[in-house]
Amino acid sequence: MGLSNALFASVTGLDTSSTAISVIGDNIANSNTPGFKERRAVFADALGQSLNLIGGFSQTGAGAKVASITQVFSQGTFETTGRSTDLAIEGNGFFVLDGPTGRAFTRVGAFNFNDEGLLMTPLQERVQGFGIDSTTLQPTGGLGDIQLVTSQLDPQDTSRMELSLNLNSNSLTEEPLVGPFDPSDPSQSSHFQSVVTVFDSLGNGHPATIYFTQTGPGAWDWNMALPPADTSTPPATAGDPVVVQGSGTLGFDSDGVLQAVTGTPVTFEFSGGATSSQAVDLDFGGLAGVGSGDFTTQYADRSSTINAARQDGFASGSLQSLSIGIDGLVVGRFSNGESRPLAQLALAIFPNTEGLAATGNNNFIESRQSGQPLVGAAQSGRFGAIRSESLEQSNVDLSAQFIRLIINQRAFQANSRTVSVANELLANVVQLGQ
Repeated sequence: MGLSNALFASVTGLDTSSTAISVIGDNIANSNTPGFKERRAVFADALGQSLNLIGGFSQTGAGAKVASITQVFSQGTFETTGRSTDLAIEGNGFFVLDGPTGRAFTRVGAFNFNDEGLLMTPLQERVQGFGIDSTTLQPTGGLGDIQLVTSQLDPQDTSRMELSLNLNSNSLTEEPLVGPFDPSDPSQSSHFQSVVTVFDSLGNGHPATIYFTQTGPGAWDWNMALPPADTSTPPATAGDPVVVQGSGTLGFDSDGVLQAVTGTPVTFEFSGGATSSQAVDLDFGGLAGVGSGDFTTQYADRSSTINAARQDGFASGSLQSLSIGIDGLVVGRFSNGESRPLAQLALAIFPNTEGLAATGNNNFIESRQSGQPLVGAAQSGRFGAIRSESLEQSNVDLSAQFIRLIINQRAFQANSRTVSVANELLANVVQLGQ
């Protein structure tokens, strides 16, 4: 290996050190860029030539070369922003975008809804996800734009009412009544009453009162009634304060356990132009979410008590706020107190994440090296979780970058010194011929 080879090898060292310093400079410049993933220059030696020497076969080097510049996709830290549409991914995955240049992928979730209800990036790329089936309220399988198609929740009429209560088994003894339930004097002809709001087809709420009257040991009558102004059914007698809409019986065994129910469903006849003959199933069994053992019972107590009451109707409502869960489900909260899933964000993962091609603006596109994306929902399979009101920060470690900068600076200086020494020796060779 001659002096000229030493010069050429040193030049390759200067080139590789320069490339490394350039990569480090880019990392440092983006140390505060949300979602930025640092790059790393990887070197390899360059083979010069093979020689057959007296001592045997040998090879000479020709310096160094840049083997690759790889992206490091380690997790960045999270910054809390307080904006519900600022999203970060904890774990595997990329947000899926659709823009003027086609499909792209990013870790930066600085999104916002535009005036058309589309969830967008600052560069007007549309965020992709799954719609919600209006009947099942479950995500659909088709990938498309995340869009809020309406800010209004239509009313839902009551079709089911669930009650859980304890009726005092000593009611008839403590308060004897004369005759059956009388709508002209409901309070004095019943032992217990409770009011539940029932919604008609127009979303109007009506105060439905259910009256309970003990008729014997373990035997009760119930009557569901509305005020006269809330029903199109005329009262049994002019001036009655309530109009009965349905009635039935409850039967308990000697242990106070409910054994028989009659009279359900109740058919309501609402006033005000609502749909007539609205049937409502009345369930006196256990209530989901209340806990085990919450059934209608008949035990001795100081008074009858209602433990829980629920019905499935509601008035119309306007969208008040949005929240996004760790599974990417976009949930709207409406002015009527209801919450509804509106969409679900999609995530994409790749067989080889480091094979993605960067396109700028913290976006990536698939390449032959990355493989095709697998799209799914957060928190399922190998997909990570979504953190709302947060942004992932750059994963650049400034301390590590400065150390690499010093190392490559010294390497550059060493290669520069090699060039100087080789140049001096070549000058000495030239002087020998003078």
